[in-house]
Amino acid sequence: MRTLCFNGYYTQRFASYKEFSNNQVEIVLDDFLRQFCNKWLEEEYTLQSGASRYQRSEGRRDYRGGHYTRRVITARGVIPVRVPRGVHQKYNYTLFDRFKRKTHKFEDIVVSAILKGHSSRKASRFFKDMFGENTISHQAAVSSLRKFDFELEKWKSRSLRDNAVVVVLDAVYLKGVLPHRKIAAPVMFAYAVYEDGHEEVLDFELVRGESEAAYNRFCQKLWYRGLKNVELVVHDDNGGITSTVSAVWPKALDQQCVFHMIKNMRKKLSGLGEKSKIMDGVRGLYESGSEEEFYRRAQKFCNRWKRYAKHPAFKYLNKMIPETIRYFGLKEEYWTIAKTTNRLERLFEELKRRIRVFRRFPNRKSCQRWVYAILVELNKTNMDYETLLIKSQHNS
Repeated sequence: MRTLCFNGYYTQRFASYKEFSNNQVEIVLDDFLRQFCNKWLEEEYTLQSGASRYQRSEGRRDYRGGHYTRRVITARGVIPVRVPRGVHQKYNYTLFDRFKRKTHKFEDIVVSAILKGHSSRKASRFFKDMFGENTISHQAAVSSLRKFDFELEKWKSRSLRDNAVVVVLDAVYLKGVLPHRKIAAPVMFAYAVYEDGHEEVLDFELVRGESEAAYNRFCQKLWYRGLKNVELVVHDDNGGITSTVSAVWPKALDQQCVFHMIKNMRKKLSGLGEKSKIMDGVRGLYESGSEEEFYRRAQKFCNRWKRYAKHPAFKYLNKMIPETIRYFGLKEEYWTIAKTTNRLERLFEELKRRIRVFRRFPNRKSCQRWVYAILVELNKTNMDYETLLIKSQHNS
């Protein structure tokens, strides 16, 4: 439909509002916006009915049947309008969608407020203070997230890009994943880094536990959707993931997370007087510039602390060293990413921060919806330094 209100009339209508006199700017602008929208509706009614008010015309297709009042909630505020009725036919207006009081832009603002960590009740009170009573209820604020349901199904069935350099596998524990149970359950995530610097969350899955079977099903889905070749998979010390990687991506390097290994070793050194010095030495090993340099440093480290050679922590370190230096098989620019599961750990921290306001999900569907909505929100601004560094190196 041709929108008459923007065809040359804007300047003319606004001319009478140039002098604000003693009124507040908000009052004048609100009044202008209300009149502007009402004139918009009148012009569209005239266009559809074939004649203006009191006009005698052979092209008239309907007669006026009065008006009904309606509140249109926009990102600029609440606008009360008088919507013209017809006697014989119904009319569609471009100012608002049928059966909807809120514009898409306003709903996007509400969703963004909730996803940034505000509770639905706080968001409702905030918009009440800004736009007035009955702007949006906390139930309506939560239901605004349902718009992601269709996108979620499409996203989880999309084809995946092949030939990932690094795939990160990990899980975060959330309450409400399991129906009728208050304990937390895992949500498994897969995160991919590609050679051109592109990074993305491939998928997530709500499961009962981090078993080998659960990870196998999860990774098999990724394989069938297109991710058939991976250079390296980094994960924590979950034995089920190790078996899954060898089955799904047999050519991929299996990298144990250095951060989790150091964390476990610190626990095993509990009570040892020289714990801090030992841990500084362990962290220094993983600053090596090559695998050869790593083993030279490891030899010096073992010679220095050979009196603790039979300590459980040092036995654990000797066992884990070969599994935590697989990242040397990649280009040096990917070593930082491939060493740890930090890419997902940062995401988990942000996810927990944003859902802390309601502590647990009412059901699995709500959990899926929230997780996907937060991923979409984070994806709008998620461009960290390391990603930019990889892109700049690739382009040069």
